[in-house]
Amino acid sequence: MRYSKFMLMIAMFCVVFTATGCSSGANSGSNTLADSQDKGKVKLVFWSHQEDSIVKAYKKLIANYQTSHPDVEIEIQTFPYDVYNQKLKASFSAKNPPDIAEMFGTWVPEYSKNNMLVEIPDSENVKKEYYDAPLGGYLQDNKLYGLPLEYNIENGGMLIHPKMLEEQSLKSPPSTWAELVDYAKKLTVREGDAIKVKGFDFVSKDNITFTFLSLILQQGGTYWGEDGHVNFGTPEAKQAMSALVSLVADDKVADFTAFGGELDTSDYFYQGNSAMTYRGPWAIAVGLSSYNVNDFEYVPVPSFTDNPPVFAAESGWGLTVAQNSKQQEAALEFIRYVSENDNLAAWNTDTFTVPAKKEIAESPEFSKNNPFMKTSLEILQLGQWIGPVADRDYFFKQVNDNFQMMVSGQRSVEDGLADIEKAINDSQDQHK
Repeated sequence: MRYSKFMLMIAMFCVVFTATGCSSGANSGSNTLADSQDKGKVKLVFWSHQEDSIVKAYKKLIANYQTSHPDVEIEIQTFPYDVYNQKLKASFSAKNPPDIAEMFGTWVPEYSKNNMLVEIPDSENVKKEYYDAPLGGYLQDNKLYGLPLEYNIENGGMLIHPKMLEEQSLKSPPSTWAELVDYAKKLTVREGDAIKVKGFDFVSKDNITFTFLSLILQQGGTYWGEDGHVNFGTPEAKQAMSALVSLVADDKVADFTAFGGELDTSDYFYQGNSAMTYRGPWAIAVGLSSYNVNDFEYVPVPSFTDNPPVFAAESGWGLTVAQNSKQQEAALEFIRYVSENDNLAAWNTDTFTVPAKKEIAESPEFSKNNPFMKTSLEILQLGQWIGPVADRDYFFKQVNDNFQMMVSGQRSVEDGLADIEKAINDSQDQHK
């Protein structure tokens, strides 16, 4: 999921997940606003997670909107990412949600299937403006319940240090999977048994799962079975997982030393601790803004096979309107404003996120203004929605936990995949 703990600007942390605001006194929901509403003025509460560039971009759009709509006042309230999802659940459960809620696409089905969100008018036509992958989570029974702002792509591109490759007389970048593995071995630097520089770092909470699923797709396989169940007993799943386990257990080009720590794999890359790091394009901003470095490149990751490098992707951050909002029309008008091409292109540029809308992503001007995104912009049509994941955190945790046991030799690949499949399918059933 698109965030780095190094980047998060956490101003406060709410320990108790209730429908009330954090200790700053932030209020949730349209009911509170309605009580304090000035005569003749529409007031909206807008919730988002706390990430500096995203909040700044929202505030800029809000200020512009209020200038052209003096009868509307929008109050933005932000919450640390770590507690934001629970805050949303509590406020919607208490029937006191914000008028406008920023949601991550994987979260949306829980609300849309329970009739908690407003359907986007003219859904059939609006859907045509977006890529399928970012749209997926916002659809319920083929109806649209929010407008995605970004294409949350974690795969397809990687950060590389050209100088490290040059020192090993390697051309840049690798063009096949076999070449990628060969590069990774040559680029790995060890001190005794410890890895000082990882040759190819893909070991993060998100990327293990996304890489696994994408390697299945690149073999022409699928990981969804019937009735919302996953199927990891296929030859494609076994081949994909075996390749990833081998990179760590046999080739030893990466390890788990930084897994689950305070810093993201991209942070370690910019500190010089990896030569190639598989990460989404949002991580480019970490280097440019947090580390003030530019001696790196963001290049394509070659396909696992001779097939195109198709990949699995989640629906990223987007905006929804609560069914319980007393100002539905005004809230819908604002999120449509944010999603107008010029406004959304500016938001994507300011937040260094990949556009979910085709017209923006395919615009020569956007590509020119965002040269580091070139790799991602060229493969967006290859992305496939990850699918109807009922519990995102649980799904990824099962893959990650079992991957570690397979790497350590505690479980075989076949047994590990069987355990992942059973655990996820039990979870899928519980959420039906």
